[in-house]
Amino acid sequence: MNRMAREFWVDVAVFEEANDAQVLKACFKQKRIEARTQNDKILRVLMFSCPPRMTYRVQVRHGFYKCAMDSLKVDPRMLACLEKAIRCPVCGSLRVEYPQMTRKSIGATLLLHLGTIFHVIEHGCSCEDCHHIWNLPPKLAPQVQRPASN
Repeated sequence: MNRMAREFWVDVAVFEEANDAQVLKACFKQKRIEARTQNDKILRVLMFSCPPRMTYRVQVRHGFYKCAMDSLKVDPRMLACLEKAIRCPVCGSLRVEYPQMTRKSIGATLLLHLGTIFHVIEHGCSCEDCHHIWNLPPKLAPQVQRPASN
């Protein structure tokens, strides 16, 4: 594999909580697989597409993607981490984009952004495997702790 192919990063899983992404990243590092968490908030804000929910991507180098995916299948700790990952509701894939924008075509991306700005299109997820598009379920509001009565 040439050097350029090893250099770029590939998404492994997408999480809504930074801590969940950090746990998976730490598991990869223990297996000597270089990983990082990525939050492309700045890109989304610059493109006027700040979605209502924040996501954190766990990424590995392209050359280690197969090894990383194989580790996910056999390591019980990693399997536990994936319970909190966003998955496609149709095929169960971890290859999810949120918000649904393509990074491969500027024209399609601009149309999606214009649609979301003018509220013609809602922010949603898209599956890179089966191409299903869906909205994330609403987050449950945290339970408010009431002081115990005496």
